[in-house]
Amino acid sequence: MKKLFFSAVLAIASCLCCSAQFHGINLDKLASLVQQASTLPKDNAIVVMSSTMTALSENPMGYRKALEFAETRLGNPADSIHNEELYIACLEHATQSFVLSNSEKSRPRLLLEAAKKNRIGTTAADIEYVTPDGKSHHLNDPCEQFTLVYFNDPDCDACEKVKARMDQSPTLKSYVDQGLLQVIAIYPEDNQKLWKKASYPAWMINGWDKKQTIENEGTYMMPASLPVFYLLSPDKIVLMKNEPSLNRIEAALNKVMASANKDPQALAALLFN
Repeated sequence: MKKLFFSAVLAIASCLCCSAQFHGINLDKLASLVQQASTLPKDNAIVVMSSTMTALSENPMGYRKALEFAETRLGNPADSIHNEELYIACLEHATQSFVLSNSEKSRPRLLLEAAKKNRIGTTAADIEYVTPDGKSHHLNDPCEQFTLVYFNDPDCDACEKVKARMDQSPTLKSYVDQGLLQVIAIYPEDNQKLWKKASYPAWMINGWDKKQTIENEGTYMMPASLPVFYLLSPDKIVLMKNEPSLNRIEAALNKVMASANKDPQALAALLFN
């Protein structure tokens, strides 16, 4: 059944690209294709995306529109069809394609480099942070719990609203109380006075990137607006990244905790679909 569905999605991709050669690409149909591809196993979904880009190579205008679509929708964590693995597949194709000139490839190369930082299924870059007691800690300190990193700015209204929602979340509190989850709030900016004035729920670790390694070394690519979440396995493998939705985080945690297979790569694949 899965093979039949995979073949059907490939057929849809082929029809979309054939149509694009004569009429210009239909971005609504491309979005629908992405949604269907996202229900496939990751490797199959990437094949569909790469095959679509290859077919679109026959139509340079459609190809460029597809790249714009990838950046604004696939690469946008707030978008309903955001899918970083498919976004990476598009960017990898663009950097190797004959369609774009060398100068045109500069942007896809930069976007690809950024997208591959802390890629899902890889070990998260370490962050040294301090807590209000003045002690230094590391994100990748050994622990047996899943880690939810909450990148936030105390001067951000959206961050304060999400923090209040987190404090009322039975899902987060339940897993924290069971010792299955730790939540680390990290302020990545350089305003110590602002950070010290902020308050956080007692069950949440309050951290500040005092050395500004995120900003200075570019270890994490922060989106234009906070807050965002990263979900890490106990051995600090990235399961979700730059996720703005607390609802999706709660759903992901329920999936992860219910899974009998706690292998990080299996969990990453589970959350892909």
